[in-house]
Amino acid sequence: MLKAVVFDMDSTLLDINLSAFVAVLAKEEASLLADIGRKNPLSMFAAYTAALFELNRADRDNEGTNRELFDSIIERRGGVMLADPVIADALAFFEREVLPHRNDAIIGAKPMPGGREALSCVLDRGLRIALLTNPCFGEACIGCRMGWANIQDMPFELVTTMENTRRSKPSPTYYRDALDAMGLAPDEVLMVGNDPRRDFPDPDIGLQTAFVGRGTPVRATWCGSMADFAASFDEIEERFYERRDKRLLEVVQNVNRT
Repeated sequence: MLKAVVFDMDSTLLDINLSAFVAVLAKEEASLLADIGRKNPLSMFAAYTAALFELNRADRDNEGTNRELFDSIIERRGGVMLADPVIADALAFFEREVLPHRNDAIIGAKPMPGGREALSCVLDRGLRIALLTNPCFGEACIGCRMGWANIQDMPFELVTTMENTRRSKPSPTYYRDALDAMGLAPDEVLMVGNDPRRDFPDPDIGLQTAFVGRGTPVRATWCGSMADFAASFDEIEERFYERRDKRLLEVVQNVNRT
């Protein structure tokens, strides 16, 4: 039974030039850390971007959180200890009070048409919701973008951040951890996202995805725009159950062959 719908954020619920946003964030936070630690700004920027790259590397084997990994790389390569409460507070203040005002014409962040309608549609059906945004950013940074998307008031049961995850998309560990935190199995949940690489667990864990990006990935249960999602939800739900039942039948047939 479908119990929850979990949403990506960037280019799903939030219309944004994500590359521009990351560039601004990395430049300004690296500069801030360089000033605090009296380090070379270029070296700090290199350390910062290396940490972001490591968070997204599929074959990493750390057991701590994404925050712990990010902080350790900044400390090792940049010489600044993000675990220091004073430094952590300075970054949090920047992301909470300064970053929201960095939304310019290039970043262009605004609510995605149909985003709130999609969330309301799902809630009206009595389904649970969570925000499974790629957790390469801290809680305050993700909160900033939630504000741009006008979804801060939505009753998400879980919002994945750097602090509460230990992998990034499309790692199955990331998705399993999130669903475990909600007490749900993959076949009880529908993912909604725009990225054909990140918004489908790799390898597959039985989590279906409604795709709202460009193209029509073979693995997608439904493809369309975010604006069409709410109006098409009856169709989406029907396809969800068709795919789930087909998968269960294939599992039974495979067992009978062995």
